[in-house]
Amino acid sequence: MRLSFTQASDFHRERDFGQKISATIEFIAAHWRPLGRVLAYLVLPVALVRSLLLAFVQRQMPIVAPGRVPGQPLDGSGVLAMQANLWQAIFTSPAYWLGSLIGSISFTLLLLSVYGYVVLLAQRRTPGPPPTVAEVWAVVKRSFLGTLFSLWGVGLLVGTGFLFLFIPGLYLGIALSLFFIVKLSEGTGFGATLSRCLLLTRGKWWSTFGLIFVAVLILYVVIIGVGAVAVMVSGGFSATLHALKDKSPLVNVVLTSLGSFSTLLLYPPLLLALAFQYFNLVERREGAGLRLMIESLGQTAAPQVGSTNYRPDDDGEY
Repeated sequence: MRLSFTQASDFHRERDFGQKISATIEFIAAHWRPLGRVLAYLVLPVALVRSLLLAFVQRQMPIVAPGRVPGQPLDGSGVLAMQANLWQAIFTSPAYWLGSLIGSISFTLLLLSVYGYVVLLAQRRTPGPPPTVAEVWAVVKRSFLGTLFSLWGVGLLVGTGFLFLFIPGLYLGIALSLFFIVKLSEGTGFGATLSRCLLLTRGKWWSTFGLIFVAVLILYVVIIGVGAVAVMVSGGFSATLHALKDKSPLVNVVLTSLGSFSTLLLYPPLLLALAFQYFNLVERREGAGLRLMIESLGQTAAPQVGSTNYRPDDDGEY
């Protein structure tokens, strides 16, 4: 039976690996239009601003090593000098830091838009229409600052784990992949959300890792397929396109903007798959969906199948 994902009982279910992937695809098929409208209004404008800044930074980066004679091949010291010059240009550029800040804001808006949309649906006891842009925007405004700071905090924790030892960083990265759906769905603070993620993924770390791995693999296959089609269509225009990119800032901005637009198409399926993993783990540990079914018993009137008067010659209705 195909679900419409318009009430809590559609989300709070135990699902095996294949069912989580299927639920993600079915959700996108059922809600791509209203969810796409939310992303277009709330995320796309900021993503385009970030693309403008990235294009500006790319055109301003000097990549020539100091003292290099044009046409002369580079030796080892020249390559190191070029790299040092490049990194210095990047990290001393105000546009780079502003672009990084706007990138964090853009990703925060993406997280809150997708998960806010899902949480609004998962809080309903009865089916209803899809959430509107205004309803999701109310969730975004209420949770924006906390989510932005949490994004930096989670990134710092995972990055520190990778810095000292690879395995702790990998473990935290997978366990905390549920952080933002947990935080938004349960309204917990930073520390409580960390503990909740570690609790939910205890004994289910490998299944969460496998889900992320397969979802990312599918997305990469899609990217490669789209890229191959684009190369076949463009054909001999590639050299012309690269030449225009070097000469015209507008072409560079358009290409960077297309990259930002592709991000809007590729991240939501991964976020949705993690959301269904969260609901699956909650159901396995706490049986939230079962409680919802029990609470709904007796709340709807039984259908009338005919007169309730006793008639000895009536065989009943079947």
